[in-house]
Amino acid sequence: MRKQRMWITGAASAAVVLGGASVAVAVIQQSRDFRPWDASSLVVRVGDLELDDAAGSAQALSDADRDKATSAALSKVGQGKATEVERDDDAGSAFEVAVRLDDGSEVDVELAADFQVLNQSAPEHQSAPEHDDD
Repeated sequence: MRKQRMWITGAASAAVVLGGASVAVAVIQQSRDFRPWDASSLVVRVGDLELDDAAGSAQALSDADRDKATSAALSKVGQGKATEVERDDDAGSAFEVAVRLDDGSEVDVELAADFQVLNQSAPEHQSAPEHDDD
């Protein structure tokens, strides 16, 4: 009887040890497969304004620069809302502001480092999604 109890206790202990080892291996394997969070792909959306730092620019856009760029672009195109403000990688321009006009069309405005307007794209109207009447 005593021998049987020892065998049962030994088998139960071995099962606990092997189960714990299996859990440990699974956790380690999962931690190797887990990709760490990448802050360079951060996109923040507040209302219609999208702040995207995924372009990998070496210098982040300050709130003051964002406000000046938005103000300069809106003074050029008239009434509308800035939907995106970013540093521009093109030679000659420092900022690019996407503006949605009150009529629903969108324009891009390129600005110099001193916030002078360099270029404005032609208004692009967003096509309405097609609906099936089936």
